[in-house]
Amino acid sequence: MKKLDNCRYSQISENPTAGGDKEEVLVIGHCLLNPIVRVKGVKPAQPVDTRGANVIQLPCPEAMFFGMRRREITKDQLDHPAYRRFCREIFTHIADLLEDLSARGVNIKIVGVPKSPSCGVEITSVGGEPGKIKEFHHRHEPGPGVFMEEIMKELKKRNVKFEIEDAGK
Repeated sequence: MKKLDNCRYSQISENPTAGGDKEEVLVIGHCLLNPIVRVKGVKPAQPVDTRGANVIQLPCPEAMFFGMRRREITKDQLDHPAYRRFCREIFTHIADLLEDLSARGVNIKIVGVPKSPSCGVEITSVGGEPGKIKEFHHRHEPGPGVFMEEIMKELKKRNVKFEIEDAGK
């Protein structure tokens, strides 16, 4: 096995609630911890400080569905049954875990990626002309992305209480 000379490990606090009475888990959009999966040329999202926190990293549905060589896309283009079904499938096991944690009294806090067509919570990108185009035009509108919509539906269906917001709030 090759020795990793450039790796550093940090000690995680034994008190993950940082002084609070109730345990909490952060459920974080994938690229907030791993910006390399973002579409090439897109600015990194506001990083989230997870030191001392219990963290569950969501999978990146766009990278998994379209691959790393994908182009910029909007919610309108993602809003079809196959992609929604895929989002539900990749979230199912995480939903099982969150349901169990919630039953134990753990606070669930979901942190989305602002302006993402999949992982945006309060603002997402829409538009995008179909067909071959020279320049990609889109706009940002209030509302969640496709993956976050499916996450919220699934957790509500299971009666799991959660907080949700975009990173940077």
